[in-house]
Amino acid sequence: MATRAASNLWLIDKAPIDEITGALLPSKEQVLLRYYHHHREMGKMASGSRKAVVEEVLPFWSRDGIPTTTVIHAGTKLSKLVKAYNDLKKNKNKDRPKHRMDEEIFKGDLQEIFDLAHSSSLQRADVKDEDKEFLRSQREDRGESSMAGIDLVTAKKVEKQVQRGTRLKRLREREDSDIARLTERAEIPSQSSSSSSSPVSTTPSPARGSRSQRKTLKQSPSISVKDLNLISTWDREKLSVRQATSTFAATAQVLGVDIGSMAVSKSTVHRARIAGREQATEKIVELRNQEIPERLVLHWDGKLLPSLSGDTEDRIAVLLTGEDDAEFLLGVPTSLDSTGRNVAAVVLKEVDEAGVRDKIIAFCFDTTASNTGMVQGACIRIEQELGRSLLWLACRHHVHEVILKDVFEASRGSSSGPDIGIFKRLRD
Repeated sequence: MATRAASNLWLIDKAPIDEITGALLPSKEQVLLRYYHHHREMGKMASGSRKAVVEEVLPFWSRDGIPTTTVIHAGTKLSKLVKAYNDLKKNKNKDRPKHRMDEEIFKGDLQEIFDLAHSSSLQRADVKDEDKEFLRSQREDRGESSMAGIDLVTAKKVEKQVQRGTRLKRLREREDSDIARLTERAEIPSQSSSSSSSPVSTTPSPARGSRSQRKTLKQSPSISVKDLNLISTWDREKLSVRQATSTFAATAQVLGVDIGSMAVSKSTVHRARIAGREQATEKIVELRNQEIPERLVLHWDGKLLPSLSGDTEDRIAVLLTGEDDAEFLLGVPTSLDSTGRNVAAVVLKEVDEAGVRDKIIAFCFDTTASNTGMVQGACIRIEQELGRSLLWLACRHHVHEVILKDVFEASRGSSSGPDIGIFKRLRD
């Protein structure tokens, strides 16, 4: 029976492969191409194709001594990869920048390893340190390490040559098609808002010019997925990895950055967020290890935050500031409640652990009753515990609210509720 010629897969622009080769752990692209060889060329069912691919991929991992996940979980992971590809394929004819952006992100993901390592691989004592390091390097950069058991030097050279040739060929083919099309279809919402809005520049994007013009993209301002301000914004706005990736790619494209040459993938963003949080933690530790000034201002503030159990809990942020912009975060411990007694106890515990009781000359706080109460307030209790009077630096925002309230009532009259009629009409 004659076999039909293999045609290239949409988006990937490669034909299904007969075998997974190389000295590296298989990538998502290799696994997907191998799946479609079984499913399309060999005529197997989807379940049979998944099983065959998983049985081929797992030996790559066991050969290097890395504990792997179960066959069922590996099959589920492959099923999600195939589904993601098919979902993109359904929208290939839709002319929307979002779909083109999702395609670019998916192609970036394909260059990552098809990760079948057990979740505890990096924590297990029975796994060698060199095996753990190999896994980390494969996750970070698949081209920087290779597996044992073959001529590593030769294999690495061959692999780099193949990758370099493939990368250059792919970039040349995409330069005048994909990147130009993506840039041309990028839409700015304000462009179609109204005829009275400011005119939008129609200057062609550098990506649509010649190759020499496109080289200037490298000299233009760019954004980095490793930027700490960007990572902290994602965390503060509670964006998922997928949302952060789409936002980053769309922002880069609007700013004129060539996203076709960037490593834009969910895995890259996820690793950057982990690294960013680690750097923030190291910065806090460095601040706590600095030399503490002789005169300090004690700050604290409480907030209800979700706990690991799903409920909410009171957290008290305790901070010290001093001369020359010195700042020390003592901790964000939990409190039984927000009463003055418990808040004072939590704050004083952090102060005692830092050993700075004698250096505090003032404290800064919100003007809530639990803080300012003259009998049970946290400020009074802290002063009594320290055995001396301190300078009270009440929140200026809250203090001015009281002053402005009197000004408003003197000019507009008193109000019986939070809704002021004239302000509601102005807002509406």
